[in-house]
Amino acid sequence: MKLVVHLIGLFVAISLLSGCWDSEEIEDLSLLVGVGIDLGEDDQLSLTHQILLPASGQSAETPAPSYENATVLARTVHDAIREVAMSKNVLFANQQRLIIINENVLKSLPLDAVINQFIKDNDTRRSCIIMVSKDPAEQILSTGEDGSVPSNDLYSLSENISATSKILPSITLGQTSASLQAAGSFAIQSVSIKEKMLKLDGAGVINNHSELAGMLTADEVSYMNWLEGNIEGGIIVGEHKGKRFSVEVIDQTNKEIKTTVNDSIEKAAEKEVERQVGIILDKLQNDLKSDAPGFFYYIRSQHPKFYKQNKNNMDEIFSKANVQFKVDLKIIDFGAKGATK
Repeated sequence: MKLVVHLIGLFVAISLLSGCWDSEEIEDLSLLVGVGIDLGEDDQLSLTHQILLPASGQSAETPAPSYENATVLARTVHDAIREVAMSKNVLFANQQRLIIINENVLKSLPLDAVINQFIKDNDTRRSCIIMVSKDPAEQILSTGEDGSVPSNDLYSLSENISATSKILPSITLGQTSASLQAAGSFAIQSVSIKEKMLKLDGAGVINNHSELAGMLTADEVSYMNWLEGNIEGGIIVGEHKGKRFSVEVIDQTNKEIKTTVNDSIEKAAEKEVERQVGIILDKLQNDLKSDAPGFFYYIRSQHPKFYKQNKNNMDEIFSKANVQFKVDLKIIDFGAKGATK
């Protein structure tokens, strides 16, 4: 009897040491960090998959690229993902951080049709961020300093929202899906190449029909951030009594200082912000006719019956709405101190 017990214990131990039956060696996996989508020839889509390379075999004198791009042509996103599997190891998308869609794709196809496969794919992280590109996405994913990974560089740049008001809060795949399901408009950060460097540059506005309504400049992104109240940092540049000034925006949540000075820089800064917000409101309501700031979310929560009846017409309602706003800006300190002539 004791012999039987010992044999059973030995069998269990050997089974545990054998590892997972369906495990994959890391060398056999293609670690996907970014996907770029362009419009190819004959109405095909061109998908560029950015894949991390193992660090082994690189030397300090001649560092090898830390990634490779695999580009395939196909009729659909789903088909393109299958095509790349014919030339690369199994794609492991759990580390994917970025999806870049060239604006020409969104001029031909609705956004929901472009990202539908990513949403359905259980392996794709819903936290990966979406961007629109002015330059070809394939070119975007090939631009960067030696040894850096463009997908990771762009992901890091998107976190600089506390340093400038010209960057939109990142929108993830999950948030994009939710906005499309809510039939509302929204804006997606745009990226371009300037002097051989990647730069976050403006935004693409998606209307409530999942179409690209138009593009915003970097300055207009700043104006919309003011309108939405998304400012975490940045600079206001204006003029006071014929002289240029700049005010740095700092997020202060636990401090309130009230000052009243007639004809002050504070009032001049408020007027400059009012001017900027007026510009972006005019463009969104009259040119793009899209509720990119997402006012429909407030209507949905505050007036649910009205929203339910007009859910598919929120862009039209926004374009005719009387939007009123008030800027209340307080200067709490001066950055440059000392005597001047």
